[in-house]
Amino acid sequence: MIVTYIRSSSYNNYDFCQMQYFLTYVLGHRSDSNKKADLGTMAHKVMEILAGLKKFQQDNPKRKYLVIEDDKCGKIRITKDELYTDEFVERMCELAVTDYAEGSIHNFTRGDRKVVRDTVFTFLNHSDSLFDPRQRNIYHPEAQFDIPIEEDWAKFEYEIEGKKVSGQLAIKGTIDLTTLIGDDTIEVIDWKSGRRMDWITGEVKDYKKLEQDPQLLLYFYAISKLYKDFPNRIMSIFFYKDKDGKVDPMPFSICLGPEDEKRFLKMLRKQFEGIRDNVSPKPLKEDRSHWKCTKLCHFYKNNWEGTDTPICIHVGNKLKADGMKKTVKDCTKKGFSIGYYEAPG
Repeated sequence: MIVTYIRSSSYNNYDFCQMQYFLTYVLGHRSDSNKKADLGTMAHKVMEILAGLKKFQQDNPKRKYLVIEDDKCGKIRITKDELYTDEFVERMCELAVTDYAEGSIHNFTRGDRKVVRDTVFTFLNHSDSLFDPRQRNIYHPEAQFDIPIEEDWAKFEYEIEGKKVSGQLAIKGTIDLTTLIGDDTIEVIDWKSGRRMDWITGEVKDYKKLEQDPQLLLYFYAISKLYKDFPNRIMSIFFYKDKDGKVDPMPFSICLGPEDEKRFLKMLRKQFEGIRDNVSPKPLKEDRSHWKCTKLCHFYKNNWEGTDTPICIHVGNKLKADGMKKTVKDCTKKGFSIGYYEAPG
């Protein structure tokens, strides 16, 4: 398979279902949005707005008004005092739902709006507001990263759209919030509105599990490259729900070191080479009898255009008949292009 970058979602997706990974990250097809995930995205947006306004206040202490231009919710202009009111937070919750609802396939009810508000206020109020971005020294709200792995094993070369493409594997993602703890210490906070559970194994995530978690290690490696001036780096993951989906807010803070960077690179190499060398991606279950196939998977519940065959089965049959190269050529979603790092020079 063609693999030019890995992000936490794609890493986990490949371990969950190779066929779903192939359809999503190689062919560029997308599942319909999940309503619960959308509600989590809305809550994240409110936290991002609060952090952005606090950063503006820090950088402009004499300004009467705080002003940011949000990519989703537009221009926001408020007084300093207004930032710290519940009324403003509620207004941002409503704005986030309204803006994300526009064009969505879902109908967001009054109950859904309450879920967003409850999630946000739980993040803000837990542990005497310890994780409220308005009470933090904001270093970088919502930092995106796109980092090449400068290792010999991370080099790639493929033929894409008739052209030879070479470069370095990259890791990509978005860090919810980076805060300053001291001159040599930062804390990265990641909000988790979903369950505190490993979706693949069903196991509850605790400290022992998190120390081996690919997403946490990927993010730690990223911040070690993004924030080299800070030798001390704390990763905090704030879970909103327990394994069974009940509201049970629980933050975990973990300190990692250089040995964990090396450990992550070993994990990443194994994953990269496994994906790269896979010419026959397997579904979660060959007969698609697993409930996650029948109840949740967009690619099994929907047919390939112009056929009465589920998308994942159609592409699987195509792979068996024509092989990887022709399947990629014939089945890639129109307009989709895999991002990659070009070779130096």
